[in-house]
Amino acid sequence: MRSALLPGDAVALEIGESWRTLEMIGVLGAWAIVGLLLTPIVLRRVARRQSGSAVEAGKQRAMQMYQ
Repeated sequence: MRSALLPGDAVALEIGESWRTLEMIGVLGAWAIVGLLLTPIVLRRVARRQSGSAVEAGKQRAMQMYQ
């Protein structure tokens, strides 16, 4: 995004005067993989703490707020 949105002269302000696109793609990819691996675990833990009736009650409260 930075290399696409900023003018070409702005590369001089970057570390090593490079946009380091490959490193950026690697870091974003790693974050995406970690998120995809952790999401089911976190959602399972959250779901265990609430009963189905509590989830339904919360859903009903939310629906009433928007009506």
